Amino acid sequence: MHQNIGVGRISNIFIFAAIVVFFAVHLYRITAPPNGYHKWRESDTAAVALNYVQDDLSFFTPRTNQIDASTPMAKMELPAYCYLTSLGYKIFGYNHLIPRLLTLLFGCMTIWLTARIVTILSDRLTGAFSAWATAFSPLFFFYSYKIMPDIMMLALLLLSFYFFLRFVNSRNYLFWVASALPLAIAICIKPFGLFLYLPLIYVMRKKGIGWKSISVLIPIHILIAIIPAVAWMNHSGWLLDRSAHAFAFMQYFISVAFFKRIFLQWPPELWIGWIMLPAFLYGAYHLIRNKKGGLYLIWILAVIAVLAIMARYSREHDYYSLIMIPPLAAIAAAGLRQLYESSRWQRSLLYLLIVLTPLGAFARIYSRFSDSSDFYAIRQAVDKVISENSRVLVKDFSRGAIMLYQ
Repeated sequence: MHQNIGVGRISNIFIFAAIVVFFAVHLYRITAPPNGYHKWRESDTAAVALNYVQDDLSFFTPRTNQIDASTPMAKMELPAYCYLTSLGYKIFGYNHLIPRLLTLLFGCMTIWLTARIVTILSDRLTGAFSAWATAFSPLFFFYSYKIMPDIMMLALLLLSFYFFLRFVNSRNYLFWVASALPLAIAICIKPFGLFLYLPLIYVMRKKGIGWKSISVLIPIHILIAIIPAVAWMNHSGWLLDRSAHAFAFMQYFISVAFFKRIFLQWPPELWIGWIMLPAFLYGAYHLIRNKKGGLYLIWILAVIAVLAIMARYSREHDYYSLIMIPPLAAIAAAGLRQLYESSRWQRSLLYLLIVLTPLGAFARIYSRFSDSSDFYAIRQAVDKVISENSRVLVKDFSRGAIMLYQ
């Protein structure tokens, strides 16, 4: 009992340390305007938030400011992130700190939820290690800086999965309902959240829930989660203009062009980082040898399947694969757990990996911030063409679109 209390304390301290270090490092340039890699997406997102305030728009009439915008309302995902940002502007005044801090808080939420989920699936110490592996995944680490809704979506997906685990362990249907609600919002932000149903079914079967119950609970759960997305699509036109051939995805799947850009243009090590790779391989070996980790495999395969379907009408962006990070972090955590229980030199390796991982994550993605100074130069250049009263932020030459913003 005393040993369990000790492990519990160590685990809680470690999770707390992961979140504190993660938060502290992200204070670097937290007030910066949209910059660097994906500055166009940041600009577009921030424009919607600013328009809510400046034009006193309702939640259901978001508007971006691309120069070719011809409709009063943007065809976009549910603007929950933008609207929360606009509320922050109204309360605290206009500052880029607000959307970046919002992303960072959802990042902290993601770390905590990953730890809780892995704790339920394995043990407290492995859960604590998964918090560290998640926090310093280079891909997750980078997008937790950005003025984008994708980290919010990831946090909502994990919240849904966490509530569902509570449901299958307690059979309390309040948790079942609670799991559907954040999933509904996540799907409205990115439809990739649909992948979660394969892991949910797998968990139900592992907990002894029969197919008869599954055939009732899952369809109703899907309806609760899908209806808001369908309603939003019908209202805003989001995805409808690209969904006519949604199932003709095989031409993309066979040519693997989409997957080359998702998985090869940005090396897969971005998910966990080179420094964490030994722990990941050790964890994968341990799980395979002990015939465990089936849920993580199902999760990974489900993500790939959904990305294959979405490839027909989605652009290729590495942040689509953020939903791959939780199972990979859990596998790496299993490796860290084995190092902790092994010989002295292996435990020394564990400590070294823990110390180096934050440094490695920051070094790996630092180049994505290197062009931040272009914001002011580009704005001055655009001001020569467009009135100073226009809300111009960034001209992204690769896309040929001027983003009108502050």
